[in-house]
Amino acid sequence: MSELLQDIESLKLELIKAGSDRGLNDPGTLLISEQLDTYIVRYQRMAAQKSAL
Repeated sequence: MSELLQDIESLKLELIKAGSDRGLNDPGTLLISEQLDTYIVRYQRMAAQKSAL
């Protein structure tokens, strides 16, 4: 789970840079955003499973 958090943090920084450099509507920026969303949902599901135990 800590590796997933590191990936999320890395993608957040990458997204901020891409948004600043290329704009928020750039296809590359949007792709990073979608990937980050996927990772965040995965993390939330894992956290919910742990708390349900």
